[in-house]
Amino acid sequence: MVLIDGTLIPTQRRTGKADRRNYSGKHRRHGLHFLALTDGRGRLIWISAARPGRTHVNTAARHDHILAHLRAAGLGA
Repeated sequence: MVLIDGTLIPTQRRTGKADRRNYSGKHRRHGLHFLALTDGRGRLIWISAARPGRTHVNTAARHDHILAHLRAAGLGA
């Protein structure tokens, strides 16, 4: 079993045009978005680079090639 979880790490608001990229409407706060793959026991398999807070989990998974990381860990999908 593999768990894919996206989480928003809160940050302070930025100034200028870069401000809106990090705003998550779902959480109503600024932050950076990370994806993590863990096995059934909660051991970390892989974690993504930081993405803007407004990035959706599905979009981040496609851009980060999640299936390739699963295959590399021998977990198949």
